[in-house]
Amino acid sequence: MARYYRLLALEVTHEFIGHAAVQGLRYVPTAETAAVMAREGLVWRSLPTGVELWQEWREDIASAALWQLSLDVHTGDGALMFYTEWPQAGLAVTPGAQGAVKVLRAMAQRAGAGAAAALWIDLALQPLMAAQAADDAAQAVTVRPWRFALQSRKVHWKYFFSGGLAAKQLSIIDLDGSDSQPGLAFEAAPLAATVNGTAYLSAAPVPMQSFPPQRLQLREAGVAGKVLIRRLPNASVDRLGKERGPNGQSMIVAEIYVHQ
Repeated sequence: MARYYRLLALEVTHEFIGHAAVQGLRYVPTAETAAVMAREGLVWRSLPTGVELWQEWREDIASAALWQLSLDVHTGDGALMFYTEWPQAGLAVTPGAQGAVKVLRAMAQRAGAGAAAALWIDLALQPLMAAQAADDAAQAVTVRPWRFALQSRKVHWKYFFSGGLAAKQLSIIDLDGSDSQPGLAFEAAPLAATVNGTAYLSAAPVPMQSFPPQRLQLREAGVAGKVLIRRLPNASVDRLGKERGPNGQSMIVAEIYVHQ
C-alpha cells in the first residue's frame, strides 16, 4: 500500500466572514501542475476549509528543484468578486510550512477550459527529500496551514431618517469609541430619500462584513444627548447604492432606512 506524507496545507480567509476560512472553494490544478503531480506522486486533498498537498513515498525522492504549482480557485458565491478588495500585487500570507513561496492574485484573463476562476494560487515548493520522508517522527508533526487573507471592499454607511426623527438634530454615536479611538463618525449629508427626510453619512468607509460588529446609538444632538434609538440597525450588503462624495468622487454607500 502506498504511503503519503503531507507537505502543505492552504487556507483562504476573508475579512467579510470575520477572518474565518472561506468554505466551499474548489481548488483545481492547472494542466501543467497536473502533469507535475502525476510525475512526482503528488495528491491534492480537499478539506471543508482549504486543501492539502500530499506526496507519495518513493525511493527516488531526491530532486532539489522547486516544484512550480498553480491552482485555479473557483467559488459558488457570485458576490465574492464584488465584496473583495483585490490587491494589485500578491497578498500577505501567514507562514506555515517550510520552503514555500506563495502568490495569490485576482483572476483576470486566464487561458483554459471551463468557467473562469475567482483567483489563483501560484506556489514554488521545495520537494520532500528521501531522508525527510523516511523520518516518520518528523512527519507526525502537524503542518500549519498557509493562510491567504482576503480583505473586504470598503463602503460608506448612510442612514436615512424619516418621520419624527427627521425634524430633530441627530447625533450617531459609536459605543465602541473612546478618547484615543473616536470610532465611526457621521456627518449630515445631502440627497435624503424623501423631501422631509434627513441623511447622515459615515466620515470614513467601513469594510463590508456579513455580520457587522458596530454598535451605533442615535441621540438627539445637544448637551443632554437624549437617546432616541439604543441600537441602530447595521448596514447590509443587500442594499448598496452609488453617489458622489463631497469632493465629487464616486463612492459606494450601504443604505440604512430608519422611520420613527
